[in-house]
Amino acid sequence: MSVEAIRFRITYEGQDIWLVSEQRVEMTLPPSDELGEGEYSGFWYETRDTDDQVLYRRVIGTPIRYDYEVADPDTGGFARVPAESVAGDFAVLVPADLNARFLVLHSSPLATEQEAEAATELARFDLWSA
Repeated sequence: MSVEAIRFRITYEGQDIWLVSEQRVEMTLPPSDELGEGEYSGFWYETRDTDDQVLYRRVIGTPIRYDYEVADPDTGGFARVPAESVAGDFAVLVPADLNARFLVLHSSPLATEQEAEAATELARFDLWSA
């Protein structure tokens, strides 16, 4: 079933993250993901209301590229190498909800050797201040 959704475009450069644009679209979104209690690693985004209660959550692979997997000619396997620059953009989709006050991004540390550590809040955007 198609519902009204909002596509947010997010840009990043190093540790700086900006909410660049939003666009209303009609599409079918997956249901909200549940994490339960405890600490988790990885990357996810969520919308929250004025009481900071989660309205919608999606767990995804990190869209922020801080390293790349490349072929290693010495071993015939693969190796991870740091990105020359950490910059780019990505989009997230959420249901259009008048109660959504914040878009919040959570991430484990953005370094290969720390990617299994617990995620923390990476960025928070006030959707009512635009």
